[in-house]
Amino acid sequence: MSTDTRIDPSEAARLVERLEALPLGAEGRVALLVESPAPEARRTPQAVTVVPGVGFAGDHPHKSFWKGEHIPGREVTAINLEVLRLFGTEPAVIGDNLVVEGFDLRALRPGDRVRVGEVVLERSPRPHRPCAKFRDRTSPAAFAAVSRTDRRGALFVVVQGGCIRLGDPIRRLDDGGA
Repeated sequence: MSTDTRIDPSEAARLVERLEALPLGAEGRVALLVESPAPEARRTPQAVTVVPGVGFAGDHPHKSFWKGEHIPGREVTAINLEVLRLFGTEPAVIGDNLVVEGFDLRALRPGDRVRVGEVVLERSPRPHRPCAKFRDRTSPAAFAAVSRTDRRGALFVVVQGGCIRLGDPIRRLDDGGA
């Protein structure tokens, strides 16, 4: 974890180039599931229950709050494993619920739906912007690079609950339905 907040412009530029070149597609798999039972606590189960209006059942009740206010459209947070590997960051450290491999989260627009295991998620209109915690858990250059490339990940609401297991496929639903 970085404590220096200065950005090396050349390092950030190299990361932007590498982020833009990531080979991501329309289908992928669940690489890691991360529950936060308490603030700053993480566990990585083999399977999770996902609940509409809540998100991961094992998350603490204030996971969708920021500075004391509830943030709608943030039931499930997702990031690409490839992005985290590029930054040399352990996937569970970031705190996103869903770490996917091979699937292009950036290609999703608000309202697009994906199936992950038994669950249907809808891309939130809220952008998944990097924050100071992301910068501190990766690096200032990583923070700058994801800010420029929109590779921070995606926020979702739960349309259809159920179970997600490690290794489950993730794919976009063409018709927007379940």
